[in-house]
Amino acid sequence: MSYFQLKLEAWIEDVNKEDGFTLRLFEKITNTLFFLIKWAGIPFVLYLLFEAS
Repeated sequence: MSYFQLKLEAWIEDVNKEDGFTLRLFEKITNTLFFLIKWAGIPFVLYLLFEAS
């Protein structure tokens, strides 16, 4: 149990850091999702504009 407690404490410490691994990981995930939504949405908006005209 102490192994998991040590890992949890290390993770909590990492989360509280301003530039911790967890924060960088979530930033990378968020940027990737935004990139995909942005570039997948452009053809859809163009299609909507084409259909509306």
